[in-house]
Amino acid sequence: MQDLTKTELTTVVGGTLSNDQLTQQLTTLSTSIKDAATANTSGSGNNTMMMMAMMMAMRPQPTVVAAGAPPVAPAPGAVVNINTRVRR
Repeated sequence: MQDLTKTELTTVVGGTLSNDQLTQQLTTLSTSIKDAATANTSGSGNNTMMMMAMMMAMRPQPTVVAAGAPPVAPAPGAVVNINTRVRR
């Protein structure tokens, strides 16, 4: 690997020896990532439950076709009802 001279290094950085604006942007980005990771860790249980509930509600429901015995036609002729209840 080749070492860079100060002239080459200033060209790569953008023409200055130090760039406060770039340093500030990187610091802000690093802080935002850290805050997002902290928020994600502290609320992960709640988010997981919410995601599971949404997935369960949106999953495709199976199509159920119920088939039973064919309906029985009544026997032709008169119907006799017999009551076996005894009254006292």
